Amino acid sequence: MNVEFRVLGPLEVLLDGEPVEVPAGRGRVLLATLLLRANQLVPVDELVERLWDGEPPTADRAHKTLQTTVLRLRKALGAANCVHTRAGGYLAVVEPDQLDLLRFRALVSSGDLGAASALWRGPVLGNVQSDALHRDDVAGLADERLDALELRIEADLDRGLGRELVAELRSLVADHPLRESFWRHLMLALYRAGQQAEALSAYQKVREKLADELGVDPGRPLQELHQQILRAEVSVSGRQVPRQLPAGVRNFVGRDEELRLLDKTHGVTVVHGVGGVGKTALVLQWARQARDRFPDGDLYVNLRGFDPEAQPIDPATAAESLLVGLGVQDIPAGADARFALLRTTLVGRRLLMVLDNAASQRQVLPLLPGAAGVRVVITSRNQLRGLVSQHDATAFSLRQLDFEAARTLLAAVLGAERLDAEPEAAREIAERCTGLPLALRVFAERVSRFPGVSLREFVAELENARLDALTDFDDVDVRSVFSWSYRALDEESARMFRLLSVHPGADFDVSAVAALAGVTVAQARRLLERLVADHLVQSRTPGRYDLHDLLRAYSAELCGDDEEAALRLTEWYVHTLENATSRDPARIIVRAPAVTSGVVPQDFSSWSEALRWRRQEWAALKAIAFAAIERGWHRHALVISIHLHSYLVVDNTHWHSAVGLFEAVRGFGPVSEQGILHTKLGGLYEFVGRLDDALHSYGVGLPLLRAEGERISVAGALGNLSKLYSKLGRREEADAVLRESLAIGVEIDDAYVQVVAHANFASRFIHDKRWEDALREIDRATDLAARIGDEYLITRIRGFRAQALVGLGRYAEAEPELRAVVDVMRRVGDTEGVADGLVLIGEALLGLERPSEAAEEWQRALDIWRAVKDRRADGLAARLQALR
Repeated sequence: MNVEFRVLGPLEVLLDGEPVEVPAGRGRVLLATLLLRANQLVPVDELVERLWDGEPPTADRAHKTLQTTVLRLRKALGAANCVHTRAGGYLAVVEPDQLDLLRFRALVSSGDLGAASALWRGPVLGNVQSDALHRDDVAGLADERLDALELRIEADLDRGLGRELVAELRSLVADHPLRESFWRHLMLALYRAGQQAEALSAYQKVREKLADELGVDPGRPLQELHQQILRAEVSVSGRQVPRQLPAGVRNFVGRDEELRLLDKTHGVTVVHGVGGVGKTALVLQWARQARDRFPDGDLYVNLRGFDPEAQPIDPATAAESLLVGLGVQDIPAGADARFALLRTTLVGRRLLMVLDNAASQRQVLPLLPGAAGVRVVITSRNQLRGLVSQHDATAFSLRQLDFEAARTLLAAVLGAERLDAEPEAAREIAERCTGLPLALRVFAERVSRFPGVSLREFVAELENARLDALTDFDDVDVRSVFSWSYRALDEESARMFRLLSVHPGADFDVSAVAALAGVTVAQARRLLERLVADHLVQSRTPGRYDLHDLLRAYSAELCGDDEEAALRLTEWYVHTLENATSRDPARIIVRAPAVTSGVVPQDFSSWSEALRWRRQEWAALKAIAFAAIERGWHRHALVISIHLHSYLVVDNTHWHSAVGLFEAVRGFGPVSEQGILHTKLGGLYEFVGRLDDALHSYGVGLPLLRAEGERISVAGALGNLSKLYSKLGRREEADAVLRESLAIGVEIDDAYVQVVAHANFASRFIHDKRWEDALREIDRATDLAARIGDEYLITRIRGFRAQALVGLGRYAEAEPELRAVVDVMRRVGDTEGVADGLVLIGEALLGLERPSEAAEEWQRALDIWRAVKDRRADGLAARLQALR
């Protein structure tokens, strides 16, 4: 039986998808009032106030009528009834996924703002007649919706949108003329759309309106944006603006002094304190309030300094992640070069960097910028005293919440009336949770499910859990809260919580968790949301989940080593990756071992969908591979590595971190697969600039492949080796191995090998300005690519054709080809391909005597090249200056 209650629009009740008729009049008012305070006791007197709109009859008559209304409502709801009687009042008992209001709040908390907004179906409770209800209860929901709308628009602006938002924002400022945030968003959108005068005019309008109606000036964020627009200092789409902060926690309380400290300090700040005290929550709360001070974005890295299941993130890996966030694609192999490039890239930016969960000074020191405009906030369980004494950092300790703040947090979840009724029990709960927000939230979410049960009963249960607590946690009472909440879970949810520690990645999606637990995706989603509701699991980015490191440690302690679950998870990732790789144009040579655990891998309907999955799961796939190595499942680790290579050809952001994985699986598998691995590692070495290592790796791998008769793999390796020879200036050898690759492709009738060979020849001819020869090779490649039917491969060939047409002066033919190429490259996230296409479009437009349009295209390409530190940027900038 599936019951759904809806209040974000007309009041509706659905039972197994079919509408349930709710009695009009007082019946609807009663149900709406209870649902707006789901799982909270609503006193009789307050219900009387709502049902009679502040003008009730005598108390006796009102109470009797209320009882009658409750009986009629329950009868009408039937199996969907949620109305329960408690001493002094009534309450609606619903699960988090049964009420749209609760789902909306959960989605907003997780950052899935689009899905949250989609739940609104019109005016809240538009079919419920009650002035008191709409005045006292519904008005607050409208503010929640507007807050979510602000966050969604802010996210759209962070993604570089501007012109697309202007119409919506004009409507919003007309409807909410005193809401300054919408005016600020409108000014930014107008500026992004090239309408600087309109943006300044909008500021004048809101300033006059605030002065006329409230007698105040615009707030600081509006004033600062106005000044930035006047000075043309607003960051627009010219370079990537990262917005990486995860969602914060709901019901953040207290910490006023610490928030002021973060406001006052500059440069580098260290926030230290025990696990679970709320360091990350504090920093994220402050960062979102202060976001307007950092127009060039925010960066976030979880350094995993205290993760029980993983080693702390290496500084060089963290630097790579930060550089990728800044839009840099050409990332150096060496750690020192990465640190230097990070410092250089940060110069001139007003940006926030959050380094979360640092284990030591050594982990963060290389990441610190030299730029004055960059604010760095570090969280750690250690004090990192060296940063203060040697590097002029500011540090402060975050203490546990005092009783009043702890009580406020409990009241935000349980209701102040419930705590007022049992003050001693409330105090004991706060003490048992030792003032740790994590423990308080876990406890309160569990208790909120039982609004009619005395708090004293839960204190007694907590005492029993404390007696069972082990001593490997720093604080037995904190562990007892986890234990108590865990023991209250149903068997399915408890099993899921235990198994989550088996996943070696930092976070995970619902499909992977379904495989891990051996359940359906729908069951996994339901169980995860139950754990999120109990604060045992968190969802900080839409569709993904993770565990606080203290809870991961507790989960691992409960679970131990569940090898069956680990095998299910590993086989699911390996075979899902194989399905994704099968969407690539190249033939799969190495196949994964057969599934033995019964999991059903995910499939993909298109190459772009498969690409998105691999991009999203990159870190998890790498973690799964290393975990497989530790378990001795070498075959799985080898297959993951080899399959990932075709993804790495398209996405260059992970080349450096992939090298370590490929090196770790050398020597695994039969001789033929070792040969494949060595040649693919040679390609990776070439990508990252380690050309001598690349030559050596090809020198090891190719003889193995030839000896084993792996002709298709030999042909592919020779095609890649030709590129390496070309980089080394060994043109004759490059031509020789490319001809051999093509000959093998023809002999074994492999269209993909032939396409690559012809494309490489075409690239060579284009470099030498032999345009007709290039077109001949492109025509051959085009016919073969059509047989394969891969969109990305066909698009790359079209790009070569357009480049040759530009060289021949056939500009009118080249322009539409190039625009089609750029559209595909933009859709699949190939920014290098986008920039290259824009440059060629500019060349074609220049040849067509449309210089102003050419300048626009070159400016777009220049913005991309500058963002990724491409060496060609300076040359294009000079050409652009000359053109203007």
